[in-house]
Amino acid sequence: MSRRGFVTIEILIAMVIGFLAIIMLFASVKSLQKITLQQRLYEDLYTTVLSLSDTIKAQECRKNPTLEGRLNGFDYTVACEQKKVMKNFQESYDETTYEDTGGNFGIFMIYLFEVTIEVRQGGLKKSYRFYQSEQERLVSEEELMNEMLQNM
Repeated sequence: MSRRGFVTIEILIAMVIGFLAIIMLFASVKSLQKITLQQRLYEDLYTTVLSLSDTIKAQECRKNPTLEGRLNGFDYTVACEQKKVMKNFQESYDETTYEDTGGNFGIFMIYLFEVTIEVRQGGLKKSYRFYQSEQERLVSEEELMNEMLQNM
């Protein structure tokens, strides 16, 4: 009789250990699924932000300082804030006075923008900032050539 009780206790202990192993397995699988979903979300977020960055460079902040829309399942807002504007620097040297006469009076206008991208999906809200420069030619090549020919 005592042998049967001992076997029953062994079976119960084995069942408890097996049950705990199954619970731990399910918890691990659930945790792995959660991590995989988060990884996919951040991969999509990364792709979306890079795509928006390329879009901003192609559209120019000067012409369209704000953008809103939806891309890859994310709602986004883009804002370009102009930080500085100046003509490009030209080196120049006066040979008679030996003075540096260079300065910012070139034929290009250079713009510096701070670009803010805000991406939202569900409860996730991320914001990214970077600087972007753009240039605008003030004098066409033809006008420049004509001016150089007149100065000769």
